[in-house]
Amino acid sequence: MITERVRRFLLPALSILLLACWLGGGVTVDDTGLDEALQLMALPVLLLAAWLLLADGVSRWVLAGIGVAVLILLVPVLQLLPVPAGLWHWPAARQALAADLAVAGVQVSPHWSLTPAATERGLWALLPALASFLAACALEPRQRRTLLQMVLALVVFNVLFAFFQAGLPQDSTLRLYQDFSNGFGGLLVNTNHQATACIIGMVLALGLAAEARFREVRGEVRPRHHWRYLGAALFLLAMVPLATSRAGMVIVLPAFAVALLLTGLLRPRRILRSRRSAVIALAVLVLAMAGIRAGIGWLGVDQLDELRHVMAATALAIGWAEAPLGSGVGSFVPAFEQAAPLSLRLPNYINHAHNEFAQWWMTSGWLGMLALAAVLGLLLAVGARVLRSEGRQAALAAASWVALAAVLAHSWVDYPLRTLTLMATCGALAGVMLAAVADAHLRGRVQGRASSFADTDAGAAAEA
Repeated sequence: MITERVRRFLLPALSILLLACWLGGGVTVDDTGLDEALQLMALPVLLLAAWLLLADGVSRWVLAGIGVAVLILLVPVLQLLPVPAGLWHWPAARQALAADLAVAGVQVSPHWSLTPAATERGLWALLPALASFLAACALEPRQRRTLLQMVLALVVFNVLFAFFQAGLPQDSTLRLYQDFSNGFGGLLVNTNHQATACIIGMVLALGLAAEARFREVRGEVRPRHHWRYLGAALFLLAMVPLATSRAGMVIVLPAFAVALLLTGLLRPRRILRSRRSAVIALAVLVLAMAGIRAGIGWLGVDQLDELRHVMAATALAIGWAEAPLGSGVGSFVPAFEQAAPLSLRLPNYINHAHNEFAQWWMTSGWLGMLALAAVLGLLLAVGARVLRSEGRQAALAAASWVALAAVLAHSWVDYPLRTLTLMATCGALAGVMLAAVADAHLRGRVQGRASSFADTDAGAAAEA
């Protein structure tokens, strides 16, 4: 009885959490006042999800995802533990720092992190994403579709809100961010992250369209219902250029093509047998080539992008100097300013490396790279499973997979996962992906056994 009540409340609780993250987590500053409220909101969702997962059990895919999540949490936890003085002084960069602190009469922190308070905030900042991930893992199959529909609705709402904000005068009191213009960002302060959100919504719309086609075949919805989702996907595809993100333009077209193939909307077997499929395939090929062409053109960077690459290279160098455990989660700004070359001494401080992989290496060291390798390994394993799966859950898993891959691709030149909105959303998508691929795998095994039994019965009947 209690478990059924928990199951009934989980999706509304997760929906409220994600809505709150979209309304209040669109900034990229790590310690805003709303962060604590969102972290507290994540706690009941986390408890509800843990209750259901313990009561129902988990698949090996979900178990692997939980293991990766624990590994990610271990990074800031270990950096907050006291370490011997000899270990703290191990990196060469810290010996010079310790000498400067001694001159100033400041004692060395017993923690590995150079900024323990910021590392602790970084640890608590993972709560909304962790709660979203576990809750999505515990949802029932129909609820996963509802969750993806909600994420799509949030993305579309943010695009409409961005139109509203862009139409306001610069000094309007209705503007969400008064200090500066966020362009077409809407609830997201960074327009590059708006492009990421549109790509996520576009891919999810394609996955929901593929899932709707399966329901149409079963007569659960009226014919051509999936065209609504296809329209939403094309709408969000057209919105990416308005975010003025060149990286978004490079990613969106290949993501569109890959999503069409992985979700089953475009099947290679039908291309040669159907004129319409052949035309669609040709259009997808043109889109993919346009994306590659845009990527080649994007390599001709201007001065700003050259600076972006310098920042990433500097973060990598600092990471080697702070190995093996990194400078500490949340320590990027002071650690980067201390070691940055003169060419990066700018009027405004540099808040991120604009390359998540370089920043993870700098602040989390070898353990962070181990967690990253586990994430990439799990994504590759899920991708291989999706290629061999069919059905409604496989379509949802494929859409979530492509969305997460697009976010990681954008992370190479930006920092979308530093935004709590996108971090919590990606946590939910990861949960849907793992739970859905587990169901698709189980369904495939059941169908395979049923087929083998049918073949055996037919053979026995023929012999008789």
